[in-house]
Amino acid sequence: MSEHDDARQDNPPNPPRLGAAADHRAAAENAARQRDFDSALRERFRAVLRGLEQRGVLEVRRSRTARETADDVTTALPLDVAAEFDPAAHSFDEVVYGGRRATEDEYRRLEYADRFSAAAPPPVLEPTEITATEKAPRTRRTLPPLPELLRNPKFWAALAGAAVLLLLLYGALQSCGAPNAPTPKQPPDVPRTRPHDSGGFGTGDDPIWDRLPAPVFFGGLQFLVAAALVVCWRARRRGALVREPRPVEVAANELLAGQAALYRRSKDHEHVAGKLRAATLRRIRPTLGMTADAPPDRLVAAITARTGADPNLLGHALFGAVPDADTLELVATQLEWIEAEVG
Repeated sequence: MSEHDDARQDNPPNPPRLGAAADHRAAAENAARQRDFDSALRERFRAVLRGLEQRGVLEVRRSRTARETADDVTTALPLDVAAEFDPAAHSFDEVVYGGRRATEDEYRRLEYADRFSAAAPPPVLEPTEITATEKAPRTRRTLPPLPELLRNPKFWAALAGAAVLLLLLYGALQSCGAPNAPTPKQPPDVPRTRPHDSGGFGTGDDPIWDRLPAPVFFGGLQFLVAAALVVCWRARRRGALVREPRPVEVAANELLAGQAALYRRSKDHEHVAGKLRAATLRRIRPTLGMTADAPPDRLVAAITARTGADPNLLGHALFGAVPDADTLELVATQLEWIEAEVG
């Protein structure tokens, strides 16, 4: 195997894409003039398909077989026009995939059926394929590691012990100090600057920080500052905004199965029966000529006249009690039968 073949295996060819209808039509007419009806039939069929897509008759799809084209045309065009594409699809498959030679008569029939490739609007631009590439997650900038001494718990324990010893030494020194000299009495006619009552209670002019001991006041102030810094640090939003994930798209069958499981787990048979009955009545009322405010007896009478069933059976199926799961299954079967008979 050559290097060229290896490269072709590593890089497979892109899937074929159809061009504009005018290009395929011109290629078909050129091949027909050269008596190459195999290529002419193939290109003419592609011209018809692209003409239908460019005119908006068929939905633009990335790939569509000849049989799928004939089936789609039957739902989009009148029957007399769509019937002409069925033999053309058979001829296309036999010539392209079966190896049979195309005849001039087959090409002329397809040419006669082609009313769509001529003067077709230009094709719309196809969406470009973008290969999704995963980006590396953004990492936060990390601070340099702390020194080994600061990461050692024994260091912090020793520091705390030293702080405790210093506080005890400070308390001991304060307790061993000499007593203060008594304050000399002021003359009776001179009022004190800061009057205090004998009990030490009541209002005064001095602020609270003058009454508190200095270590208590400054220690509390430092604690409040540290608490404010911690609150600011933890409350501040760090980094870029994070996008919320989009809602998950759930397939219809999975959603239906999940909802049925929830109904089964709740064991609320009356609620489930009410949902089934409401859906059935909503679909059969237009056929019976009834409105949403029609009384139950008129609905039962109309269904009885249409199906010939027992009115008591119909009344129980539409409005009876549903105490258990077996009755719910029976009611569901009866509702399905009623809808099939009325519809």
